Amino acid sequence: MAAGWKPAFALLTACFAAAASSVDTHRVRAPIILVPGLGGSVLESKLTNVTQPSALCSTDHDWEVEWVTPQTAALVPCLLNNLIINYNVTTGKYQNQTGVEIRPYKFGGLGGVAALDPQLPLVSGYFADLIDALKDKGYQESEDLFGAPYDFRLAADGLAQIGWYKRFQNLIEEAVAKNHGMPAVLVTHSMGGLVTKYFLDLMAQSSWEPFTDWTRRHIAGFIAIAAPWDGAVSALKGQISGDPFDLPLPHALIRPVQKTSPSGPWLFPRAVVWGDAVLVNTTGGDVYTSRDAAQLLADLGLHQQSIVLPVVSELIQPLLPLKMPVHCLYGTETDTDEAYVYDVPRFTTTTPPAPKTIISGPGDGTVNLRSLHACDRLGPQVKQHIFPNATHLGILSEDRVIHLIIHLARQLVPGDNPILAKRSSHRKHAQFQLSQTVKKLIQLD
Repeated sequence: MAAGWKPAFALLTACFAAAASSVDTHRVRAPIILVPGLGGSVLESKLTNVTQPSALCSTDHDWEVEWVTPQTAALVPCLLNNLIINYNVTTGKYQNQTGVEIRPYKFGGLGGVAALDPQLPLVSGYFADLIDALKDKGYQESEDLFGAPYDFRLAADGLAQIGWYKRFQNLIEEAVAKNHGMPAVLVTHSMGGLVTKYFLDLMAQSSWEPFTDWTRRHIAGFIAIAAPWDGAVSALKGQISGDPFDLPLPHALIRPVQKTSPSGPWLFPRAVVWGDAVLVNTTGGDVYTSRDAAQLLADLGLHQQSIVLPVVSELIQPLLPLKMPVHCLYGTETDTDEAYVYDVPRFTTTTPPAPKTIISGPGDGTVNLRSLHACDRLGPQVKQHIFPNATHLGILSEDRVIHLIIHLARQLVPGDNPILAKRSSHRKHAQFQLSQTVKKLIQLD
């Protein structure tokens, strides 16, 4: 009888071993959610009987892309009019122009974060290179790879008003549920890091569910790329004379939107970091430090922004520690705006020319090094990864950065996650069944 059961035993052993191995080696991958920075989200609008500055502008249309497209480039006044924000001092609410609705394009998918212009993805790539690399590794859109675009005109308080943070929470929970309980990795760029930090602080203050439990079950880690934790001097330029973000556009072209967007003052350099350093000069002798931001806005005639400034300036300050792994990635060794000299006697309501002189310092070309480095205040689980010569936007296309993000996303899978425990239990059960079968066969022999 012994000779008869040996072939069957060998086959049975192989089957159980394969079952145990498949459970143990099945790829475990945390879903990834991409959160873009200022200007990195594609927006779309719906217009209903809108008063426009030109007869060429549409007054009514269903949802369509509203940011930088070939169609809107020829009708810049229409685009700018649709994107202006008003602040109601009495209610503390932000409002679009009458008849204008704005929303992020393809929230949850990748269409709103892959490129600045969905119609010209090859020349306006944003997260595109990272997305392509993740897809090459097997990630799939809306399965384990998601995008969370937002209305970047708003600071965090405005996003909370329109319900974006609730949508963001739902997206995280959806991503986790689709991946059998595996917590998500949040990958952000620039202002997206601040937007995400506000959400994490919001959850920490929530009384309806313990923060530590929710984050343990839903967030594996936070990868913040080029985040301006303490603001950036370049944010001042957008308010003063306009900032085309290195695009071949007139310097003041999009200032009408910038000078009403609360995200501008939110990104101002913080006084506790810059102190009394002179950041803006006029040839007439006026001098402004970070402590003079309110006066600067008032001198420019930006009454709304001067009211909004104290509302938004402390939204994520002080930087509270996070009880999760945090990785900060940023570039250095690129000349970055540290101060401006404007060739005007004094500021007025008239938009001044571009700065006559720009004084540069260390950073990534957009965000100053002292602000990038402030990541070290986010707690004991922070690790900083510095990439010499990587620029603020260019860092998203650097192979060395993309490879690190993919590595970190794998590394951040928590060892005590329930899905891993379940798989370990399956493996032990298979091994136990194999041992029991072997015992019975030996007894038969």
